[in-house]
Amino acid sequence: MKIVVTGGSGKAGRPLVEELASDGSRNASHDVLVFDRAPMAERDGVRFLRGEIQDLGQVYGALAGADAAIHLAGIHTHGIVSDEETFRINAMGTFNVHQAAWRLGIPRVVTMSSEAVLGWAPGSWEREHVPAYLPIDEDHPVGAQDAYGLSKVACEAIARSYAAKSGMETVILRPPWIVSAEELDGLRNAGGVSPTRFGLYHYIDARDLAAACRAAVERPLAGTHTLFVGSGETTVAEPLSTLYPRLMPAVGDKAKALTGVRGPVSTERARTLLDWAPEHSWRDGGEVRDGHARAR
Repeated sequence: MKIVVTGGSGKAGRPLVEELASDGSRNASHDVLVFDRAPMAERDGVRFLRGEIQDLGQVYGALAGADAAIHLAGIHTHGIVSDEETFRINAMGTFNVHQAAWRLGIPRVVTMSSEAVLGWAPGSWEREHVPAYLPIDEDHPVGAQDAYGLSKVACEAIARSYAAKSGMETVILRPPWIVSAEELDGLRNAGGVSPTRFGLYHYIDARDLAAACRAAVERPLAGTHTLFVGSGETTVAEPLSTLYPRLMPAVGDKAKALTGVRGPVSTERARTLLDWAPEHSWRDGGEVRDGHARAR
């Protein structure tokens, strides 16, 4: 397939491009076009086109002839630019990608959302709110409290609307904190994080996210799907079953099932639909220990 990756020069994009363009025995390779403002070296199977997702005409040009698009480009967290810019860039960029894909007859778009739609983005939520239940799954209500999370709520609505009106296949991925291999080593060396406030403390290695994106573009999936993807583990050493009631007493016994390394967000739907499982962990041994990881 010819796959366009917007934002392919970024932290999540580079491992994804490597995953898609792999010509090893594990996976068949795709032809990848990276559409980004930041440059990226070209090689066999990987082309680069400098452009801006805010410009619909440029997006049309980038997506022309593609079989699928994976949309990563945008502001990746709160506080980088103003709230107005964060929302505008993310929402308009997502609209442009889906609008161009619709007009060009591209059958599938994978969109990067975030766990921030739930409202516990680190350092940005202000009003305490208690999870309806734990672990959280895709049926849990969203409740973004910052412009970044709100922009991702809008991005998800855009993706679903194009599936509803045109039959486009849209896959929405909600990752937690995306960590590089170096950041994973840093967590391991530090023994995890020491939280003082309620948060999700979930993570995913960028290489595992790349594998999820690849599965999302390759697997036969009709309609629209919203999927949490993550390690299934926490970034803290203490089980959430004891940590959460201490950080937020109102949680009560909702966290009682989050024993051991189990994270607060269920990734079961992604594992099942995508036939995917994370492989990288910050804990001893470096492999996910929640009982779901599988060899490829």
